[in-house]
Amino acid sequence: MEAATKRESLDAEGYVVLANQMGVKGNHLEATEAFKNALKINPDYIPAYLGLGTAYGNTGHHEEAIAIFKQGIRLDPGHRFVPQMQMNIAVMAHNMKNEKVAVQYAKKSLQSYTDRGDYAGVALAGQKLKQFTMTP
Repeated sequence: MEAATKRESLDAEGYVVLANQMGVKGNHLEATEAFKNALKINPDYIPAYLGLGTAYGNTGHHEEAIAIFKQGIRLDPGHRFVPQMQMNIAVMAHNMKNEKVAVQYAKKSLQSYTDRGDYAGVALAGQKLKQFTMTP
């Protein structure tokens, strides 16, 4: 009962923290619900979109993950999590054997990381792009 009371008093950020803890423990379905609660409280909270999409991907719901990532990107195209969401779309598309979309979003992620001067991100996106273009 005490845990339920604590959850009821959480704000969107609190639900995201809770969901991330659940995800680290492998409780991706529970994490999904916590991320959804965060978005009910604050539908503009971009970290919840990143988390929810990731949780969907971790449960094999790749189409839902892609839709959530795209929704978060549309909401705030300049947010610092956009390149990560773009890369996650690329990975989900690759997992779905849709190499055209995987390459498209890996390129978008590469450009977004470049625009931000995030060279670690550029390296990661470049590596993934190479992987996707070399996949038979």
